Order: sequence, then C-alpha cells, then structure tokens
Amino acid sequence: MSDDCDCTTNEPAPRPSKGSDLANDRRTNPFAAGVDRRRLLQASGAVGAATALAGCSDDGGSGGDGDAAPTMFVFNNGDRTVSVLDAEADELITSVYLDTTASFPANQYTTGIDDEYDVLWLNVSGGVRAFDQRTLDELAFVETGYGPNYPNATPDGDHLLIASGGTTGMAPEGDEAHAIFRVDADRDSDAFGEVTGEIETGYVGPCDMTLGPDGDYAFVVDVADESIRVLSVDPFETVARVDAGEPANEEGGNVLPFMCTASFDGQYLLVENGEGTLGSDPEVPRVGSESVWDISDPENPEEVAKITRDDGLPGAPITSEVAPDNAAAYLLIPGAGVGVIDLESFEYETTLDVGGNAISAAWGPNREKLYVPVQDANEVAVIDHERREVVATVDAGAGPTGAVAGTVRPEGDAVAQIRASLASLGLAVGDMEATYCMDGHCYCG
Repeated sequence: MSDDCDCTTNEPAPRPSKGSDLANDRRTNPFAAGVDRRRLLQASGAVGAATALAGCSDDGGSGGDGDAAPTMFVFNNGDRTVSVLDAEADELITSVYLDTTASFPANQYTTGIDDEYDVLWLNVSGGVRAFDQRTLDELAFVETGYGPNYPNATPDGDHLLIASGGTTGMAPEGDEAHAIFRVDADRDSDAFGEVTGEIETGYVGPCDMTLGPDGDYAFVVDVADESIRVLSVDPFETVARVDAGEPANEEGGNVLPFMCTASFDGQYLLVENGEGTLGSDPEVPRVGSESVWDISDPENPEEVAKITRDDGLPGAPITSEVAPDNAAAYLLIPGAGVGVIDLESFEYETTLDVGGNAISAAWGPNREKLYVPVQDANEVAVIDHERREVVATVDAGAGPTGAVAGTVRPEGDAVAQIRASLASLGLAVGDMEATYCMDGHCYCG
C-alpha cells in the first residue's frame, strides 16, 4: 500500500477520451443466435399498439400523467432500452428506447419512498450520464475519460461521487493516473453536472464508491493498492487508508478488494475481494471472498469477518446490497445466484436461484424487496427480504444489467416505445455506447 494519503492535484494528467477503445472488448451480442419466438411476438404486438397510439395522438405521447409511484428502472444492455416496473405490483409497465445503458447506476440513496430526487445517474464508458426520471431526457454528461466508472449520490442529493479507472482486469503494473470525482448533483444548482472536486490517485485502481448514511464519509476500494480508502465528502479529500488484509486464496496472489457497499445504518462495509492476481488473464486465478468491515468509526475501518469458499461461498461475488434492517447482505455471484450472509453471525446462510446470471441489484423504494436483473433470462428476479426468497419474476428487455429505484413514473412516449420494440428485435440504430460490465457479458459498445 502506498504511504501517500492525500493525492489531490489541481492539474490532472491527460486522460483518453471516451470511445471504442474504452469499451468492454469481451461483450457479447444477445441476438447472435437470433430472436426467440416469444420475444418476436411480444415486440411485434407492441410495435402495432404503439404505432396506432402514435398515429392518433397529437403529441406522440401515451398520456402518462407522471404521478409519483414506487418504480424500478431496469437498464437493458442488449437493446439500450430502460424497462419501467411497477414496484408494488411487480409488473412491467413499459420499455422505452434510451440509446444508452448502465451496468452499475447510482442506486443506494435518494431512491426511497419518501425521496423526491428525480435524476438517474448512469455509468457509461468514459463518464456518467444524468437523465430526468420523468421525461428520460438527458440532463448532463460528466466526462471522466475512464472506461469503468462507479457512481453514488449522497443521501441529500447534493453530490455525486465517482470512482474511475479500477477493475480486476487492469494490468498488474502501470503508470497512468486514476481519479475520484465529486460532482454537483443538485438540480437546483447553477453548477449541476459540473465537477467540484477531484482526487488523482495514481495507478491504484479505485474500483467502487459507497457512502455512509450521513453523507459525510465515502469509502473506495483501491484494487491495485490492496487498500480501503476513506474520503471526507466536504472538504473532498482522503482522510484514511487501511490495508485490505491477507489473501485467503490457497494458491496465493492478492486480496484485490474491488467492490464495496456500506450498510444503511453506517455500521458495516461489505467488500468483494478478487483473491488472485490482476489482469485479464491472471497468473493466480481469482476465487473471490467477502469481507465485512466495521465502519462505525468511519476513519478507522476494522475487518470483523471474512467469508470464503471454505465457509460455503459458491463463487466469486461481484457486488452486494445490504438489507435496510442490517440483518443480511445479499451477494451477487455470477453463475451461482444471490448469496445471503447473516450479519448477526457473519455466516453464509444460503444461495438463492434467480434463474440465470446477475451482476447487480437494487432495493425497491419501500426497501422491502431486492430487484435483480437477470442478464441471460431477460427478466428481473424479485427477492422478498423478510422471506429471503424469490417471490416474483418480471419481464425486461434484452440483457438487463443495472437497476435503480425511484418514485417518479416516466411520462409516456409512443415513439420511444416503438423504438424500444424495434430494438428488442435487434433493429436498433445509432452508436452502441459502452458501459463497463465486470464479467464481460454485455453488448453495449
């Protein structure tokens, strides 16, 4: 771990611009084997209905009134649509063509049933895009110049923090500078969407961003530096760095902390570890582990538990969500399902079958259900936290990957719905903007 704590500069080094060189070159095309009959019939019917609606509507809209209601936004990497779900009935309302996508949108705070925040922050290759929840119009683009970007909004909605540049696939050694950004996220501010602070980290790979419930502290995992970084949000600076500990992988390698989630009450920090070596073809294969850190004293994180394969972990977790009551953590484990850790005993409890591959999830506005986009099933699995089981599945677009909650129901747009239906048939036009997906199963660049 580096001895340097605060690496802030006023003149950041030049970075590559966004583009195909930043896209995930392992992405796959969900339409390569053709379009299944069910999707063809669904899309054809939707095109007909939406076309008729557009033909008899003066404004081209579907007449949606935009009233506030518990809603989930699911971003479909395969066809660049966003599926809008009713988070009470757990039903698909509509899918709208967005012409961009997200794998890990900012989704922890400002999304509860009592929140009025109405901005969607989508991580794309090269930066983060902001969209209005009601109109789905783009509001801002924050260019970082890095392929991977992991954003999170402060609970008050005033700031967006972005960890940029880190991934377990990065080369073991490098001399480029990575960075952490603070952005004005207040829509009433004249500086909305502008960078208000930047910490240049060096080649340490800041690989995820999470915040405590008061919004005073943020936590970042530096994958190449084997450390947990603690930030003060205002002033925006690094206040502590803690070593990530010893690797649990029997074959050796490094801990490689790369994703993290703070609990809603600020008690724990869940950290996903690679447990191997860096690189797209790691010398020591990564097996994964999950660490639990006590962050009740934010500037002095302390590891209190580590769950490994010996404890029943069926695979390498890629990210996690912590239950609002702090009773359990849900681990997204590609190829296995959603793992559950009991946060009272720190024991691995069970693995929930969500019907396919999933790399992210988001709590609904009521914080009672966890919504899990299942990429290879074109569905969203709904987990009831109290029962700790899958209670519903909801249709989505092609390759659903990221999700975020809201209480604003988008206004209808028949033209956008037609484009969504055509996109679901593989007929989308325009550039396929990239989002960074950590397991390579994305078609978005």
